[in-house]
Amino acid sequence: MQINASIRPFGLVALLACAPCAAESNLEFDGGTTGWQTVLDGVMGGLSTGRIAAGEGGTLRFSGELSLENNGGFSQIRTSVPEGTFAGATGLVMRVKGDGRTYQCDIRSSRLRLMAGGYQSTFKTRAGEWSEVEIPFDQCVANSFGQRVRNAPALDPASVESIGVTLSDKKEGPFAIEIDWIRPTGQAAATRSSTGSLASVATKANLTTLLALVKASGIEFPKDAKLTVFAPTNEAFAKLPAARVEFLTSDAGKPTLQAILRHHVVAQPVGSSAVLDRRRLAALSGQSLEIDADGPTIDGARFVATDVAFDGGIVHVIDSVMLPELRSIEQIVAEDDRFTTLRAAIDAAGLGPQLGARNPGPWTLLAPSNEAFGAIPADALRELLQDRRALTAVLAAHVLPTAIRREEMLAQGSVRTLMGDGTVKFALESGVITAAGARIEVADIEAANGFIHVIDRVLPAPSAASAREASTAVSGMPARAQRAASILELAIERGVPRFNAGDAASCAALYELAIASVVLLGEDAVGSDGKAELERALNEGAEHQDASERAWTYRRAMDRALERMAAPTKQVD
Repeated sequence: MQINASIRPFGLVALLACAPCAAESNLEFDGGTTGWQTVLDGVMGGLSTGRIAAGEGGTLRFSGELSLENNGGFSQIRTSVPEGTFAGATGLVMRVKGDGRTYQCDIRSSRLRLMAGGYQSTFKTRAGEWSEVEIPFDQCVANSFGQRVRNAPALDPASVESIGVTLSDKKEGPFAIEIDWIRPTGQAAATRSSTGSLASVATKANLTTLLALVKASGIEFPKDAKLTVFAPTNEAFAKLPAARVEFLTSDAGKPTLQAILRHHVVAQPVGSSAVLDRRRLAALSGQSLEIDADGPTIDGARFVATDVAFDGGIVHVIDSVMLPELRSIEQIVAEDDRFTTLRAAIDAAGLGPQLGARNPGPWTLLAPSNEAFGAIPADALRELLQDRRALTAVLAAHVLPTAIRREEMLAQGSVRTLMGDGTVKFALESGVITAAGARIEVADIEAANGFIHVIDRVLPAPSAASAREASTAVSGMPARAQRAASILELAIERGVPRFNAGDAASCAALYELAIASVVLLGEDAVGSDGKAELERALNEGAEHQDASERAWTYRRAMDRALERMAAPTKQVD
């Protein structure tokens, strides 16, 4: 389904018109093959065929079968370009993978109107091999119906209005050619301006509310990356309650505004046809954008206009603001009646803040339902809820320090749990995916900091035997000290890459959780002095507004704790 066929142009047609007006002279296909069409010899009674498809890795594939019946014998694809696009260029270069046949580049000029034909230049392809083919403009010859046009003017690059590729080699049979890109040659062309920034495109398209909110948020998108932006119209933002808009533009609302804006951005260029080929896209918010090709809609928003190019990728205009899930895992659990017992357990263990709004994660919570807890004998459950240390160990077996969807579980195989002393294995049993043997009853409940999957039974804490087995690499330590060391080392292993990638907040949250977990193990794990030092680090870290300072405060305390546990004279018997 071609999305443009059912979509009206936006506003003063400025949105669709603005991209070609300053169009980049490169023809690329990362965003799909929109704008290209076939021209066949059927207009003259011929029987040749031709098809356009998006190839793997962002290419255009042109294939079909050439027939010489009924005086036919050609199959062509072409696309229009704004006049002036190739001004200053001396020619074209195409990266193609062919089938060994000879094709021709067809260029049409606004200064030479012909019923059929244009400026042409043939080029050969190598079967199954990529090659770059140069088409100098001064070597293109004006032809019409296979005959050279006498006294035709030389091709003026500034007058180019259409680019095409044709097969007419008088050989019947199937053909296929793949095009990676088409680019101008010549120094003047190389210095031409591109499609323009997102700000310039938004201004021309009258997407002024979006532009104002992007500026107010101070948001930064990935540098040097091609993006897809689903841009709500001014009317879409006008549907939001005035109080919400006022909050979003305040200092307190800035994180929420940034989360909403990230929910409208995908970290790759995806053309409209490619959008409709998928069931969902992953937004920069970390959450999914659900696609309904029949609508066509994305997260319930209808498309107003599509495939508008800008320097950083592609813009699709939509008629509604798409709101991500802004609640944390802790908030969702607290508000969902399915998790009454789980909520009480998290509160009793004091783990709520670790899954809360301050901790960006990402986490995956395997959440036992009330019925799952109900399967535990009442006395045993009551005893568990009163034993904070045991309860923490049980709950930690349900938290995975990563975001994983149900569809990814079987490929992942297994994931280590929060404390690093256990592993959750995924399997397919009787057509149902299980996690550590528990059936996943409801999957992929999205939260601002991860996912929740509802499971049908409570998972046990790792046994003492498995904990010892996981800690054998730490020699010379008592079992509880080994476990504490494993928790801290695992946190450092996972936190350092996050910190180095610029995500200091996530790193600090991970370190904080690890320290809190070790403190709960007690003095027999790190000694009285070590426990007191880790508790001080938690208090000092909470006072730092800067995430980097928090991370370093926690890291220094963790390093000293590891040194103390590794020193023979400091061991606790």
